[in-house]
Amino acid sequence: MSKVAAVAVSMVLLAGLGFAQKQTDWINTSNSPEIQYRVQLFDDAKTCYLDFRDKKQGKGYTTFDAAVDYKSMDSDSNGDPNSNSQSSTKIKTETEHIVTASSQTGSARISDCSGISEIRVNYIQRH
Repeated sequence: MSKVAAVAVSMVLLAGLGFAQKQTDWINTSNSPEIQYRVQLFDDAKTCYLDFRDKKQGKGYTTFDAAVDYKSMDSDSNGDPNSNSQSSTKIKTETEHIVTASSQTGSARISDCSGISEIRVNYIQRH
């Protein structure tokens, strides 16, 4: 019974890997190189998952605001992004409040996202 369960779990995990694109390496934010991020895109969900870390992280935690410029598909006049009418990619900005710790990255999820253009951080506080 345990072999069957192990095979089933392996199949589920491998199937899940097919939906995700490759996760990027760590990238410096545009205005504060000690804060880094990496992106994982899920095509089917049109969602970007972001991890953040502080290279100057001490034993406490770090908080900051991240302004995320991301690519988003513009919907047609009926709100349908999948219609055959003219659609275009727009750059939108979303602000996320992030908390990192020495043993854990901070995270954010951006819906309707097809890629990250730039991330700027503000109000960095190390505790």
